[in-house]
Amino acid sequence: MAVAFSVCGTGALWAQSTPPTALNASVSDFGTTFIFSPPPVCAGCVETEFGFQSVQDGRTLPAVVSFAPFQSATDFNVLVNLLDSERPGNHRVTQFGNRFDFVIRQQVLQKGNFLLSVAPRGAIYDRGVNGGRVGSTVAPQYGKGNNLFAANFSLTAAVGVSAANPRTDYVGSFDYFRTLSQRGTAFFLGLQHEIAAGQQSVSSEEGLVIPFHNGQVEFATQQLNLSTSPQWQFQTRVIVNWGKIFLHQ
Repeated sequence: MAVAFSVCGTGALWAQSTPPTALNASVSDFGTTFIFSPPPVCAGCVETEFGFQSVQDGRTLPAVVSFAPFQSATDFNVLVNLLDSERPGNHRVTQFGNRFDFVIRQQVLQKGNFLLSVAPRGAIYDRGVNGGRVGSTVAPQYGKGNNLFAANFSLTAAVGVSAANPRTDYVGSFDYFRTLSQRGTAFFLGLQHEIAAGQQSVSSEEGLVIPFHNGQVEFATQQLNLSTSPQWQFQTRVIVNWGKIFLHQ
């Protein structure tokens, strides 16, 4: 099952008490890679993502807004496809996405190079599918030198079960990142395992991260549903950290 936001982060890897002058290039916040970044964005900061995604005849423009209004390692995130273009028959249909995802990311443990976050999450559908989803993600991360290992383990349940909204959905995602230069250019490789509605699927990915001042551009190709009906997916995304928007006393 292809998901527009592959569960699917930036900022300093292990310490985010001050706003970064340049984003760490190792982890996509929510959309480009299978995993989202365990560390929340810097306290008081706002971060945005905007991208393009293509899989078979589908074209989407995913967007994410992340903000951390409190002086703590917590951020709030809203994910939606600004445009969703599909060709179910002979005619292409383009419209606003029908799903909003909400994620609260909370760093709960940091010890040496290991970091752990938990992220309660939910989704609502505004067209075509009844109900929504609720659940949570556990996100560990370990980094050493130029190498970073990150994972997401997500379990969600349907509010209003249907063919398009399975009762339970488990996703385990694993990514390895290797920084190639001092500037932060990096490549990544990943695997994902999903169990939904009694069906299992396995997917793989590879991608490149190119940083710029307070942001980064990411490119990824993904081989979805390798164990059932393989599909190729392409994604590119621009992530910008706008710095401290919220002021704390």
